[in-house]
Amino acid sequence: MNGKKTGGCLLLLVIAVALSWGGYECKYHYSKWSDYRNSPWAYSDDAEAKLLVGRWEGSFVDPDQVKKTISLEVLAPLTDEERGEKASKRWKKASYSTRNKNRFDGIASVTSKLGTEQYEINGHVEKENMQKLSFGFQPVDEKKRILPNFTLFEAKNGTWDMDKLTTTLNFSYHWADGSSHWNSADPRHAKQVTVNLKRVSVDR
Repeated sequence: MNGKKTGGCLLLLVIAVALSWGGYECKYHYSKWSDYRNSPWAYSDDAEAKLLVGRWEGSFVDPDQVKKTISLEVLAPLTDEERGEKASKRWKKASYSTRNKNRFDGIASVTSKLGTEQYEINGHVEKENMQKLSFGFQPVDEKKRILPNFTLFEAKNGTWDMDKLTTTLNFSYHWADGSSHWNSADPRHAKQVTVNLKRVSVDR
């Protein structure tokens, strides 16, 4: 009798584990399929696909005529590791349905004779045309900013396609003490600069 009970409990345990694993697989693959469908700029089942996600490099001259190079990395909104963690949790439809499919984060560094400026970026692609984008810049560490300087403020009217990304940079001037400054009589403060970036190969 005890053997039958033990066997029955073991069977129920096996069924519970199987159902749990099946639920995990279902949530994980549903999340992935949803991203392929709604965020083709960030995800693809084609390993060779050209996505906005990745590393980009370019150069520009700031309003003070300082030559600078920019390295930009657009991060995937959700990594496979994060996707797995979400799938292992109790099902919450909102966790998959309310996440903004058009937003992204990333990092950027700008190098010049002044030093290296480190930024975090956050932005979005347009819903109706995901080849268009805009993003803003935030310093990684306020205490390590390169000042005085025309620092990056935002990138507007951007477009990307295959291996090329073009955007217009807006700047904010900061004194050595970190305070911002605007002078409408000085054309440098309203100057916008177009920068062309190229995709950086992952094997570089």
